[in-house]
Amino acid sequence: MRKTLVTTTGLAWLALGGVASAAPMITLSPGPADPQYFASLAAGESDFTLGDVTWSLVSGSASTEKGSVAGQYAAPWGMGDTTYMSVQKGGTEQATWATPQTRLSIYWGSIDAMNVDGILNQVSITIDGYTLTGSDLVTLGAIGNGSQSGPANNEWVTITGLSPFTTVDFHDAGKNAFEFSLGSGVPEPSTWAMMAIGFAGLGYAGFRRNSKVRAVAV
Repeated sequence: MRKTLVTTTGLAWLALGGVASAAPMITLSPGPADPQYFASLAAGESDFTLGDVTWSLVSGSASTEKGSVAGQYAAPWGMGDTTYMSVQKGGTEQATWATPQTRLSIYWGSIDAMNVDGILNQVSITIDGYTLTGSDLVTLGAIGNGSQSGPANNEWVTITGLSPFTTVDFHDAGKNAFEFSLGSGVPEPSTWAMMAIGFAGLGYAGFRRNSKVRAVAV
């Protein structure tokens, strides 16, 4: 089941005289999942370029990892030995895109929300000072007790409607590690809906054409 929340009370719409900034929207989709974004990397990488994104360690400790080590990091549910990113307490890993983006899709593992010693696991979008934390996800229906198993503890988190950005800081402000992977540009539910409407329209047009041909033949 998908859960969607508009993060501000006002919706911004396109106006004839200009374009207004849309309110960011958060969509949660429970795991398990096995995203392959970091799959080509070995464990222990913190500074590298993957596709059109450059990753760099800004502070503290963060690196790609595989599997789980008790007390250090845990693979998000369903990922097994697939490589993911782990940001340790106080660390910040930064991703910089070559071209501006307006959406971000994260498979967010072991969601934490003030269950140990602070608000844990946060993503900072550098445009307009936007920040999303594990505690925010709990208000949307996620479970924030830091478990690496269970669908509501490990969820796809998709942020849409953002102003164009190129840099994202993945930061862990608490005790436990922030484990995550990224999505690969799967269409949003609204996009699927528009595609379905389009296909339905094409099907109806074809039906109408066939009906006219049969009518002439008779």
